[in-house]
Amino acid sequence: MSLKHVLLMVLKKQSATGYGITKWFDGPLGYFWDTSHQRVYRALAKLHEDGWVSFEVVPQHGRPDKKVYAITPLGEQILDSWMRKPLPLPKVNEPFLVKLFAADTKYLGVLIDEANQRLEEHRAVLEDYRLVEETYFSAGQLSAEQQLMYLTLRRGQLYEESSIQWISEALSVLVDLHENNNKNA
Repeated sequence: MSLKHVLLMVLKKQSATGYGITKWFDGPLGYFWDTSHQRVYRALAKLHEDGWVSFEVVPQHGRPDKKVYAITPLGEQILDSWMRKPLPLPKVNEPFLVKLFAADTKYLGVLIDEANQRLEEHRAVLEDYRLVEETYFSAGQLSAEQQLMYLTLRRGQLYEESSIQWISEALSVLVDLHENNNKNA
C-alpha cells in the first residue's frame, strides 16, 4: 500500500485541497497512517502527473490561489483494482523489541523507564480511541460506511489493549530481573 492509494481513497470520499487532505492525517487517518504534509503534496503532484487526480484552481482574495483536487476516472480504476487485491501482512519494525532482544542486565533500569513511558502512551491513545467511539459511534444504528469506519477504530482499540497487556507483562519481568540483579550485585 502506498500513500497514493490513501490519497485516492480520501478524494473518492470528497474533493479537497492539499491542506484539507493533510487534515485527514491530523485526524482520523492519523491513527493508522503516518505521513508528512510535504509527502502529501509531492504525492498529489505525482498523482496529477499520472492522471489519477485532477485539480481546479480557485482564486482567493488576498491569499494564494488554492487547488481543489478530485479523483479522475483513471484514479477510480486504479483504486478499484487496488481494493480488489489482497494485501501482504505488514512487516514489523519495533525498535523496543530490538532493545529487549539485544539487552543485558545493565540496561534493565532504562528498559523499565522506557516500558513505563510506552505504557502511558498506549493508555493515552486508547483513551483517545474511546472518546472517538463515544463521540461518533455510540448513537444508535450505524450506516454501512460507519460500520466499516468503526472496524478501523476497533482495530486500533484492540491493538492498544494488547500493547498495554504485553507491556504490563514485560514490566513485571523487567522489574523482577532488576530486583534480582540488584540483590546479586
